[in-house]
Amino acid sequence: MNIITQLVILTLSLLLVNADLHCTSLYKDFKRKCIPSMITIRSCCDLDTFTPSPGVYKMSTRTFGTADVYCDTRTDGGGWIVIARNKRRSSVDFNKNWTDYEKGFGDLKTEFWYGLEAIHCFTESGQWEMRVDYQNYDKTWSYLHYNQFSVGSASKEYPLTVGGFTGEGTDLFKPHNGYKFSTPDNDNDIWSGGNKNCAANSRSGWWHYACYRINTNSQIPNVHGNVLFTEMKIRPKDCITH
Repeated sequence: MNIITQLVILTLSLLLVNADLHCTSLYKDFKRKCIPSMITIRSCCDLDTFTPSPGVYKMSTRTFGTADVYCDTRTDGGGWIVIARNKRRSSVDFNKNWTDYEKGFGDLKTEFWYGLEAIHCFTESGQWEMRVDYQNYDKTWSYLHYNQFSVGSASKEYPLTVGGFTGEGTDLFKPHNGYKFSTPDNDNDIWSGGNKNCAANSRSGWWHYACYRINTNSQIPNVHGNVLFTEMKIRPKDCITH
């Protein structure tokens, strides 16, 4: 083997080694960028490009800056911002006052209420849809879906606008449409019997009327009857999922 042949083989070997190192470096960098805590997104819809796991991500909005959100990237195409999660025997107490429900409380990784002001900020522009997934006592799963969802401003006491029902069962949100939010210390329902505060009776904040057909924030979450688990989520109607 002459000197020129040896040099060619050595050069090719070095190129292959460098190529492997470069690919390894790119792979590590790609994995690092896809770690949830490292990604800042404008909406959970953005995550579908990466097909990541559901979890807590940082979202940046013009309205209230950067905040952590829980994204459901799998249900019905993904792109969902989870705004509430509750379960039977939850470690989170939903018997909170107006300020707590306005700001939000709980743990995004377990049970929580995201906050009225944030939900209003999400839905004040554009068109949004809403979905509630819930687990029945027999361990089966069901869902409710609405093509229209928004929450009004604080000055109007966060009224609910919901419509366009699809899904399983009956339209449980219909009686709640148009009603203001109520908490034990801020009663906006129309019930006139007994103790006149639905929120105080259910020990939870909700869009009560007289009093409720559905209340995912009650001590035992209620979807026209007690259930084991509920998850309430929203996304823009023009969300591009992959």
